[in-house]
Amino acid sequence: MKQWSKPGALLREFRTGGRGIRKRAAALLLAVSMAAALCSCSSAPGQEEVSGQTFTEFIDELWRDNITGDTLSLHYSLAHPENYNISVEEVTLGRYSQEESTASVEENEACIRQLKSYDYDALNEEEQLIYDCTLAALEANSRLIAFPYYAEPLGPVTGLQAELPILLAEYHFYSRADIDTYLELLKCLPDYFSDIAAYEREKSAAGLFMSDGTADEIIDQCKKFIAHPEENLLIEHFNSVIASFDGLTTDEITLYQEQNREAVLTHVIPAYELLIETLTGLKGTSVNEKGLSGFPDGAAYFEALAQYETGSSMTVRQMKKRLASAVKTALVSMSAAQMANPDIYNQYLNATYPTSDPTEGLELLKEAIRQDFPALADVDYSVKYVHKSLQDYLSPAMYLIPPFDDRTNNNIYINQNPDYSSDGIFTTLAHEGYPGHLYQNVYYLSTSPAPIRHLLRTRGYTEGWGTYAELYGYELAGFNDELAAFLQNNMTAILCLYGLSEIGVHSEGWGLSETVSFWADYGIDEDTASNIYQDLVAEPGVYLPYCIGYLEFIDLRKKAQKTLGDSFSYLEFHTFLLKIGPAPFDIIEKHMDQWLENIGKNA
Repeated sequence: MKQWSKPGALLREFRTGGRGIRKRAAALLLAVSMAAALCSCSSAPGQEEVSGQTFTEFIDELWRDNITGDTLSLHYSLAHPENYNISVEEVTLGRYSQEESTASVEENEACIRQLKSYDYDALNEEEQLIYDCTLAALEANSRLIAFPYYAEPLGPVTGLQAELPILLAEYHFYSRADIDTYLELLKCLPDYFSDIAAYEREKSAAGLFMSDGTADEIIDQCKKFIAHPEENLLIEHFNSVIASFDGLTTDEITLYQEQNREAVLTHVIPAYELLIETLTGLKGTSVNEKGLSGFPDGAAYFEALAQYETGSSMTVRQMKKRLASAVKTALVSMSAAQMANPDIYNQYLNATYPTSDPTEGLELLKEAIRQDFPALADVDYSVKYVHKSLQDYLSPAMYLIPPFDDRTNNNIYINQNPDYSSDGIFTTLAHEGYPGHLYQNVYYLSTSPAPIRHLLRTRGYTEGWGTYAELYGYELAGFNDELAAFLQNNMTAILCLYGLSEIGVHSEGWGLSETVSFWADYGIDEDTASNIYQDLVAEPGVYLPYCIGYLEFIDLRKKAQKTLGDSFSYLEFHTFLLKIGPAPFDIIEKHMDQWLENIGKNA
């Protein structure tokens, strides 16, 4: 999408883990027996009726307009844009300003009007799916951009300043021209961060600046990233990659390394210094140290954000009810298991996974999913580790989505921060790899979807699927059914408690005391609950895509099982979900109803 908020924002999947709860702390549950990325089009208001474009032409133009909005998004969207008659006209990270957002309102509405001008019934089934997904994205975006200055590009875990180093480090060099473009891109950071600094000052003037605690976390993170300039990730990684790039002479390698070092030291480092200076100067101007609900329209904005991020049509009130029900069901099941087998708790604490080696774990999972998930040709992937300067803040693991035209460039990052337990790396790999993000993305690309579907990603689907895969990983780890179910229920309860806390903080006005009290009911200590509270305040909308997305998948599965009875097949159900691809859940359910009806007719 054309993004004034975050270059490449929809182009990767991050597994966000709560920094407050660890495996053994989570087991104490037994005591109670996740900025908007904007769609835009080139048509001006009033022109859509006379455009003369077919539906396919309109969708193709919408896709092209959005991926060419900034160089980073284009590169992560297409490995070879020249094959689509797209060229890099200007190396840019785009712009970030409220003026850009305001201008996008008219563009967004123009897109909606033009889309609705097409005869839905005249479209084929695939085109109707594209229509539904595009309209849903545009309308969700309209709801978000109705709240000026509520979007926040910065955050300790998923903020632009946290993700950008990885996105730059993984900027793949398909050709020598890509190296030159990358070096020019680094020079864009000061201007782009200057835009963000101006935006943050405007947020402050509007009374919508982040809490001091959040600002401190981001400042600390930026300082750590640039603490040792000569050892910066973007220097060390570039030197390694360029040294092995085919076709370069020794002198050319040295020259490129010197140019990159100069760009990092004179452009990247100063850009982060500007961000540090700006946030430090704005500390103390926040009028709200709580969540979004502490702002005038915060609860309404959070409602729009929650639906945008989850792809669910549920209201926040309905999400709360669904989450509370899931917690209750999970805890009752755990209690019943403990009554039936008093040793289950010890089995939980001493659960041994097949391996702690990431590559070995991915290969084991690849084989283990063959029975319940559709076949997929061998996929090239690399397991990498988060640079030491980013370990304190980035997620426990993440998967970078490959470009639309290159399924071979798959990277999974593991964060070796000692605070993240390696005991459960196997299920984390299920989330990131098989049958999670890597598998889901590559499988979907293998179905040759329309390019715009690669762009219209619904986090509720992607992270919900990742969570579904992660919990499925307990069944693939070789545990008996009883222990696997116990582990699944425990994790479900934890995820849903995070979701309930997120709603409490951002929709119901919870402060620190209410959050601590909520978690105390589940045996979680005050320090841990305080960390959870700070995480939630800093990054609204982060956790709901995981828990609500997961529950939406579970509800779809239950519906399919109830409808098909003994004819239900996990393989066929998973194949349906993977083929339809990322989409809002109402759309998925509509197509699933047709799928179930067709199965009934053929039975």
